[in-house]
Amino acid sequence: MTRLSTIDAGFLLTESQNSPKHIAGLQILRLPPRKRSAWLRDLVAGMREAKPGYPFNQRVDMSNPVQPELTTDADLDIDYHVRHTVLPAPGNDRQLLDLVARLHANLLDRDRPLWEFHLIEGLSDRRFAFYTKVHHALCDGITFGRWFMQSGTADPAELDSPPIWQRDRTPPETEDGPGYTRLVREGIKVLGGGVQTAVGLSRLSARLLARRLWEGDTRVALPLSAPRTSLNIVPGAARSVGILEFPLQHIRAIAKAQDCTVNDVVMTLCDLAVSRYFTEHGDDTRDPLVAYMPVNLRAAGEATDGNLISLLQVRLARDHVNPLDTLHQISESVHSAREVFGGVSRPAIQMYSLLVALIAQIEETFKLDAVLPPVTNLVISNVPGPKERMYYRGAESLAIYPISALPPLTALNVTACSYAGTLFFGLIAARSSIPDISTLTRYMSEACDQLAELAGVSRD
Repeated sequence: MTRLSTIDAGFLLTESQNSPKHIAGLQILRLPPRKRSAWLRDLVAGMREAKPGYPFNQRVDMSNPVQPELTTDADLDIDYHVRHTVLPAPGNDRQLLDLVARLHANLLDRDRPLWEFHLIEGLSDRRFAFYTKVHHALCDGITFGRWFMQSGTADPAELDSPPIWQRDRTPPETEDGPGYTRLVREGIKVLGGGVQTAVGLSRLSARLLARRLWEGDTRVALPLSAPRTSLNIVPGAARSVGILEFPLQHIRAIAKAQDCTVNDVVMTLCDLAVSRYFTEHGDDTRDPLVAYMPVNLRAAGEATDGNLISLLQVRLARDHVNPLDTLHQISESVHSAREVFGGVSRPAIQMYSLLVALIAQIEETFKLDAVLPPVTNLVISNVPGPKERMYYRGAESLAIYPISALPPLTALNVTACSYAGTLFFGLIAARSSIPDISTLTRYMSEACDQLAELAGVSRD
């Protein structure tokens, strides 16, 4: 057995019907020349022959709920995990997104390895899709993206690409010992030495309080400082999914013209769109929204699996009259958040993020949202992807849309992924809060046009 870290196990312990904790990738591909449905049927059959490796061959053992473990599933039913769906005519993108929304709303079966793969055919223009769903306890977006790159190739003539679950990695070694001893060891490991992490956590908390209260830096977001909005509800089981994309060079040009980062522009597009959506739906909040901004904690070149991210809280813009002012306000807030967290140890940052996330979980579980402010309003994430065009057994990968998870009392997650010169966005929302998610994607597109025009950037 392999014990999950406290951070990884947290995604299992806080999962509920209203808040599934899996992430997914929606990959759009085009059939190779002269290939048709028979090729896809053969593809699925061949993929089912591929033997899953770690962690795709592991099921979770919750006999000790404080320390869940992964154990090899000797009776893995590959037909359950690898599925084939055909969309009815006309096979448009709306049908695909409705299907993905239904698939993403369902919890993964805890009695089986925590993943599913769906090949979806029937899209127009000779396109088909891969929808791959993996529990967050097994990976974060960075790990998931690396697995995706390892299952594809930049060579269209390469015809034996492995599916994402065919891996030669074996489970890591786990120390044996009595339950309480293992718990202590795991605690020491996660806390990075206990005392050192506690000092780092205290230092980070003191920084936040000093910057916000004594220095009066209103750009710093403290826990429970987000305004109450229509996004802060128990998400429910139903989901809505939206997608859009922009040329990466176009986003970079806007960022360069305003001396900002691509991530600043991404967050601004979301803020402008959500603010407009609120205004037109009678939820016009006066206070700046607060967003979770996941940040990768890995060093350059580090290929650690599992979850190694922090959730920084970023206060978004105070006003949205001039989109360029909005961009600069958000850029300053992001810089301020990174400055506060800079130099703090990874275990301390992770522990702070976990504690803040638990506040939201406690609010939802004990229905305290009526008396306490929200921890955050939405999630905005930006994950780097492959720079080169990718192929899977000769089929060109046209697009990669990340579909993430919703934290407690948070009804919207917007995740961007760069791929082959394009920035692809996947939006996942609680359907009860945002049933018309295509309106939100349209607002993001129009916000990008506004930013580009004001910044003097042409799409050409």
